[in-house]
Amino acid sequence: MDDNLEENTSDDTRDNSDEILSILSDKQSREIIKLLTKTELTIQQISKLLNISQSTAYRKTRKLEELKIIKKTKVVRTLEGLDESYYKNWTYEIIVTYREGNLSYKLEHVKMEDKIARLWQKFSE
Repeated sequence: MDDNLEENTSDDTRDNSDEILSILSDKQSREIIKLLTKTELTIQQISKLLNISQSTAYRKTRKLEELKIIKKTKVVRTLEGLDESYYKNWTYEIIVTYREGNLSYKLEHVKMEDKIARLWQKFSE
């Protein structure tokens, strides 16, 4: 495995395997992951960029976060006093395996050290 990756396998991989497969089969969910690979976005921004309702963007984003494919990176309080969450993809690779009648998956996330190095590089520019 690449030095910039951390493997994330959990005991509940069998329980979530069907959900992972379902998410990866859904075009809008894949588009959300793709968008969040490039930049941090809010639900409202995702909704606008993909031309989907905010409720659909919220449901799909919430599911992606539950499955640890994306991550909430910050919460900003708006002038109206509402909290606005920003999301980012933090999954490098998802490996789905079907063996002997069992479906399983493995998530590989970008290591935190790499994220910190990129952030530091951004500030030094």
